[in-house]
Amino acid sequence: MGADHEHRVCTYAEAEAVIRRRRTFYLNNCFCRTPAKQGKTKQPYCGHPLLTCISFRQWLKGADVKKHNMQKVSRKTVLDGMEDWKRQGLLFRFMGGADAICQCCACGCGWFFDKNGKRVKDPCDPSPFIEKTKASACNLCGKCIPVCAYGARKIVRKALVVNSAKCYGCSACEYVCPTGAIAMVKRKAKAKAT
Repeated sequence: MGADHEHRVCTYAEAEAVIRRRRTFYLNNCFCRTPAKQGKTKQPYCGHPLLTCISFRQWLKGADVKKHNMQKVSRKTVLDGMEDWKRQGLLFRFMGGADAICQCCACGCGWFFDKNGKRVKDPCDPSPFIEKTKASACNLCGKCIPVCAYGARKIVRKALVVNSAKCYGCSACEYVCPTGAIAMVKRKAKAKAT
């Protein structure tokens, strides 16, 4: 993968707001998990769904439409899919600004691997939000840990430890938390050097 177009992590609420403003929807197969399933990448196929890339115009043409399984769908189909993808712990990512929304996972998304299959830091931009956890509401169930693609959460000695510096603000932890201990809040702007 490369930084050949604008891309950043977004929260579920941000993705839903864009979808509710749009009128035309297409789904196509994931450009990361599909080649992994076909054995064309160094990392193995993770098992997450393939038909997860949302766009708002038909940008694939000719044979590529069939090759990538591009389908025109309804808003309801997209929103229902997003609910299912949330339950699976996928994270949402704006591609090309907000022209497309991909549902990514740290186990199969090409943004997390180099061409040799080695794990790398995700080069995309974080969302304008960051997690805020109310420790007193956390029951240490651990559900937020495997959905954090960025490794910002872990349990150490019967306590939740959060490394907010690693948080990309995807909101995956928020929507799996059964106690409502996690909320997404606006990220503070970094102070400019003088």
